[in-house]
Amino acid sequence: MNKKNGWMVKTLGGFMVILIALGAIGLHMHAKQNSDDNESRSKDSSLYNLDAMQPAAQKRAASSTSGEQAQPSASLNGEGVTMIGDSVTVGIEPYLKEQLPNMTVDGKVGRQMSQAIKVINELSAQGKLGDQVIIELGTNGPFSKDQLRDVLQSLSGARQVILVTTRVPKGWQDTANDTIAQVAGEYSNVSVVDWYSASVGKDEYFYRDGVHLKPDGSRYYTSLLVAALQKS
Repeated sequence: MNKKNGWMVKTLGGFMVILIALGAIGLHMHAKQNSDDNESRSKDSSLYNLDAMQPAAQKRAASSTSGEQAQPSASLNGEGVTMIGDSVTVGIEPYLKEQLPNMTVDGKVGRQMSQAIKVINELSAQGKLGDQVIIELGTNGPFSKDQLRDVLQSLSGARQVILVTTRVPKGWQDTANDTIAQVAGEYSNVSVVDWYSASVGKDEYFYRDGVHLKPDGSRYYTSLLVAALQKS
């Protein structure tokens, strides 16, 4: 009888230990579930706030991007600006029109300084000759001082005349540039954009012919002209 009671006590005690252990495990799992639920709600809340903020951030980014785009100034949109030139002018025309959409550009492949007065007269008759005139000629051959003086004299009524020096790997390059340098100072309304000097060491701007310009070169050329126009 004593042995039987002892066995029952031991069995009951072991059973109680098991119940206590199971209860502890249950409490631990319940606490962990509550913690996971709280963490999940925290993450969901954070994600919701991020999504709510995102449209505003996108709007700020879009506004910043549009603000960085180069725009021609209201006082210099190309109105009253005329450029006369050769194939170099033909090549940069799209880039000029991006900055100065209202300007008149008259470029022709093979054109020389000896043809400039005829072009000036034609544009004047058509009402397309502005009071700011850019002359880019010399790529296709040299010209005399008197030829250049005749051109500048025909533009004596213009507010500003810009002569652009040339870069062309031909024997007349230096002659044309020297003529421009010597004659420009004789006229109060004439200034020079020295493309030859500005393009030194910038071979990557040119196509293989060393004359005509790639897109980056065209943009650089355009920026020099715009800067010169703004000085008037």
